[in-house]
Amino acid sequence: MNDGFHAGLMILVAMIAILTLFLLRKPTKGSVLIGLISWVALSAYFVIEVIVIRATTVPYDFLKQPMSDLGVTACGTDTYELASYDICSPYHWLMNWTFFLTGLSILVGAVLLYPLWPKARSSKVATVFIGIFGISYGISGIIPADVNFYWHTLSALPGMVVQIPAMILISKVTYKKMPYIAWWTIVCTVVTMGTLFMLFLQPVFTDIPGGLLQRILYGSVYWWLTVTAIIFWRKH
Repeated sequence: MNDGFHAGLMILVAMIAILTLFLLRKPTKGSVLIGLISWVALSAYFVIEVIVIRATTVPYDFLKQPMSDLGVTACGTDTYELASYDICSPYHWLMNWTFFLTGLSILVGAVLLYPLWPKARSSKVATVFIGIFGISYGISGIIPADVNFYWHTLSALPGMVVQIPAMILISKVTYKKMPYIAWWTIVCTVVTMGTLFMLFLQPVFTDIPGGLLQRILYGSVYWWLTVTAIIFWRKH
């Protein structure tokens, strides 16, 4: 199967998922369970990433190279802007599907678990931000960096920042009624904000491990959502 087929299939899956979310807009035990599973499954991301890294046929430095390099569909140098080094990821299809399904899982969980948050405007706004984060991340799997670097980068930018206001709002709305989630959210917010700040310094301090920081930036959100889902699961 060629890469265009994979992209088309991802779009089809996304359309089916959105239709299903519309049909499940009224909360039930089943819909909540699907939402919980979606967020708990995020913890599998880095296991898959290790598999993809081990399959690369040229050296890959996870401390310095961005996660997107693992989804690049072509082998060689200058496969996209800013990549003047060798890239060859035979399992790029697996990585792009992982990007896509990770984003989709975040979106599904955001929609289906919304009723579990305290009823407040902040919960609704935070849910929208989490959904945008998922959509932003998922698109990066549909459009690899070497296929269209502009749209790949543009679609990924919201996913670098929207999680921060979402976390702040969630920590605020859960502080009294769900203190465990509130404090866990605060910890993850500090990690995310600190990591993003360090990424902004990378053009000045070139020795900063950008690849590692990118993984911490996204990983802190994955683990925030995974642990939050587990806490919800135990309460319900």
